Amino acid sequence: MTGPDGGGASRGAERKGLRLYNVLFPMWLFYLFPTGVWLLLLPANFAIDTLVLRWGAKRLCLPDAAGLWRRSILRVWGLGFLSDLLGAGLILGLQLLIDAVGLTWDTFFFPGVTLLSLPGVVLAGFCIYTFNARYSFTGCGLTQAQIRQMSRLLALFTAPYAMLIPLYG
Repeated sequence: MTGPDGGGASRGAERKGLRLYNVLFPMWLFYLFPTGVWLLLLPANFAIDTLVLRWGAKRLCLPDAAGLWRRSILRVWGLGFLSDLLGAGLILGLQLLIDAVGLTWDTFFFPGVTLLSLPGVVLAGFCIYTFNARYSFTGCGLTQAQIRQMSRLLALFTAPYAMLIPLYG
């Protein structure tokens, strides 16, 4: 039910003189706190990792793409999500540092959210590359050049760019 302002205020809240507005909530916070959104994030990340892994194997003309997927997808997916968490943690740390210094710059709106989130996205992309190059493709029969190429594709196409999107009401 919507309130008189078109927002999501409930009738009980209106009677008490309290209005509930949308909360400013940046996308990267979804990665840090377990919520119901994780039920969407986990399979969505798995699907994207699968698409990029399959596409990369086809693009690089790797033999046995299905076998490569079976042997590496769980590591690619898990380490990718860990990388996203590390990037979100960096962004949270930067936000806490900005708050501790006492800056009044509103980082939840563009360009503030982009400037704050960019280091986290870059860190996550770097971690995705590093973790995949070191751990995800061991025992898959790929050369070091192929491992670096697959890791580069995964880092480029699965970095958490959604963290750059400001979500506000």
